[in-house]
Amino acid sequence: MFTTRAPSPTKSPLWSPTTKLVVGLTLVALAAGMLIVFRRYIAPLTVALVLAYLLYPACRWVHTHLRLSWRATVGLVYLSFIAFLVVIMVLLGLALVQQIQSLYQVLLRFFTQEVPRVAQNLSTSVYYVGPFRLDLTQYDWNALSQQLLSSVQPLLGQVGVAVSVVATRTLALLGWLAFILLISYFLLAESSQGGMSWIPFSLLPHYGQELERLVEELGRIWHTFLRGQFTAFLVMSVLASVVLTSLGVRYSLGLALLVGAARFLPYIGPMVVYIVISLVVLLQPTNFWALEPWKHALISIGVLVVIDQIYDNLVMPRFFGRVLGVHPAAVLLAAIMLTQLIGIIGFMLAAPVVASGKVILRYVLFKMFDLDPWQPETLLEAHPPQPWWRRTWERVKTQAEVWRRELSSSARGKEGGDV
Repeated sequence: MFTTRAPSPTKSPLWSPTTKLVVGLTLVALAAGMLIVFRRYIAPLTVALVLAYLLYPACRWVHTHLRLSWRATVGLVYLSFIAFLVVIMVLLGLALVQQIQSLYQVLLRFFTQEVPRVAQNLSTSVYYVGPFRLDLTQYDWNALSQQLLSSVQPLLGQVGVAVSVVATRTLALLGWLAFILLISYFLLAESSQGGMSWIPFSLLPHYGQELERLVEELGRIWHTFLRGQFTAFLVMSVLASVVLTSLGVRYSLGLALLVGAARFLPYIGPMVVYIVISLVVLLQPTNFWALEPWKHALISIGVLVVIDQIYDNLVMPRFFGRVLGVHPAAVLLAAIMLTQLIGIIGFMLAAPVVASGKVILRYVLFKMFDLDPWQPETLLEAHPPQPWWRRTWERVKTQAEVWRRELSSSARGKEGGDV
């Protein structure tokens, strides 16, 4: 005799708050463990994601004009990009590696040999400036030089490891490059023409639109950064290479890459690069312009400063559609931590990571206090910032208009008194 089984409920039972908390904490712990175990893959995966994002406009343009399928378009763009990489590596690869190695040796020799020697000379020096006596023997210059070396040595060690890897592990680098290209190709080819349709916002009740808006805000930040900073990196590297080569500065290609990389760290980056270029020029024995070392260094730094100012005030506002809105000190701190975590990629992506964290933190705080996180005054600036000369001109015009009105009113007052 058979018994009929009661029909199963059609609605899945809801989890209790305790179950949700336990599952959520478990997922966070698993994610943290995976990040620790597979930390070496974070940087290549990040590069693959950035590369897919940068190549998306080219794929969209080819797809629109050539009427190819999306996958065929992505394949054509990636084949062209690989051919471009091969040409660059053949033309500049060996010379660039040699210059970076020589530049690293110069900096290492300066900090390990020249700095202690200068500190030793200063510890026994007394200078007279008119009636004033400057006694440097009262300071412990050797201790100061050791502190400087202890601060610089970790960075030099990381640079030395990177240089040795580039110089000796060519096969491993080619393997990582192939891995990055393959991952970025699949990310772009399988993403429904580069869209975000793979994120199931519609399946999240009550929060789908909220998360979609949050992803949109984060996308604007990364779009701004990738469009502006990577363009600045390429343009400034090329300009610096031309300028430094024309001025007869050694290691112009390696220094040009440093000039471009300095764009990722506001204020501090350019200052460090200017100091490095000054040291290289001052230690350079001769130049084909027959200039004294200090004059050669002053001209080189002066030209680069002028180019930086022109680019910052005239060119960059055209590329930046909005301001990231982060403090340079926060970017510097994030760059140090991310460099320790994932290497040079973390240094380059410090600014958008801080800006993204700011947006997420603002969203969380506003939701906790039952406020609207999308108030216009809390969003980032939606228009490109005006250059300093345009802001100054607007202020001059405003002040001139105020003075004109005051003169007109005073003139009308005099005419009334005469009548």
